[in-house]
Amino acid sequence: MTPTVSIIIPTYNRVHIIDKALNSIIDQTYSNWECIVVDDGSTDDSLNLLEQFHKKDQRISYYKRERAPKGAPTCRNIGLEHAHGDYVIFLDSDDYLMPFCLQQRVDQIQNHQDHDLLVFPMGMKGYGKVTKKEIEPSDSYLIDFLSFKLAWSIMCPIWKRSFLKILNGYTEGYPRFNDPELMIRALIQDEVKFKVCHDLDYDTVYVPAKMDKKIYKDKVYKSLQLFIPDICKTLDDHKKSDHKKHLLNYLLLWFKSFYLPLKTSRLKESLDLIKLFRKQGVLSFSKSLKLKYNLLGYSFYNYFFQRFKNRLRRKTFYN
Repeated sequence: MTPTVSIIIPTYNRVHIIDKALNSIIDQTYSNWECIVVDDGSTDDSLNLLEQFHKKDQRISYYKRERAPKGAPTCRNIGLEHAHGDYVIFLDSDDYLMPFCLQQRVDQIQNHQDHDLLVFPMGMKGYGKVTKKEIEPSDSYLIDFLSFKLAWSIMCPIWKRSFLKILNGYTEGYPRFNDPELMIRALIQDEVKFKVCHDLDYDTVYVPAKMDKKIYKDKVYKSLQLFIPDICKTLDDHKKSDHKKHLLNYLLLWFKSFYLPLKTSRLKESLDLIKLFRKQGVLSFSKSLKLKYNLLGYSFYNYFFQRFKNRLRRKTFYN
């Protein structure tokens, strides 16, 4: 008996691009699939386009998100509620599948029917070409995801739907980090069985999307405030509190990518995050003090240095 695969796609104002994702599903060499699209309140012509695709292929259905909170995790959970497949793939609306994707994954499933998920390489589009993103072997993918070393992306796994039900799907309300949060909860399960298919061809393609830096920063800040307490509780519940130290890389991500010392709001946000990591047991008291000391020193140094630099740039300074 050939398994049914459910492909779940959240979408929001993607009328200009989602057709590529949907056509890539229609073009699959494996035919026993259903595609469930969940719209997150689009204000463009997305619903009309989805209706056209539904008429073109009845295996494609779509729903509107009619409950809070807004966001892709909620839409994915709604899709999961409507899914009937034995297995599930999550796909973003700006990415797409290679024509052999489902067939390759089902072929592997036949040999690993006792596994909860299988993971496949993806391709990354950039500079007009697609290159394979290798999945590096690891002694512990759980520690990798805890350390913000994200070994694979959302479309890479194919999940047993029954296993996703046990996990209760995605944690809703996260603007970011919903994928690593789900993977951590999956990999921390005592009896989880999974396989990473390192040597196979990439069968999905990730298309990087542009995002406003300030909006992205705000999403990361809000997500860290939700993600860190949730993951720390998960670690405590599974008696892996000693793994909390690996979460420091998420704080490092903030300082490397988003902290600007001349922005006072960023200084407050950074101090709040240090407090959060300390409260959750990720940072020791002494390390949190040292980090605050270094942060404040760096901030004041840059503030005064910027003042002197601005003076040198002013013509009036030389009058």
